[in-house]
Amino acid sequence: MSDNTTMTPPVYLSLPPNAPKPVEGCGVCAALAKQRTKAEANGDFSTAADCSIELRNHPHRRATDRKTA
Repeated sequence: MSDNTTMTPPVYLSLPPNAPKPVEGCGVCAALAKQRTKAEANGDFSTAADCSIELRNHPHRRATDRKTA
């Protein structure tokens, strides 16, 4: 058993990241953004956070990723 009687230092948390923006012209992104807005309006912040995570992780191909024939 330890004889240490001092408190550990405080934990510092950062602010949550800004909500990701949907990519223009992407139907999946638009649907997720709409679902997130509806969830926030209903106070369902768990679903809103899930939508933001999906938006952030949704893959989009870059022009440099395209294969040329």
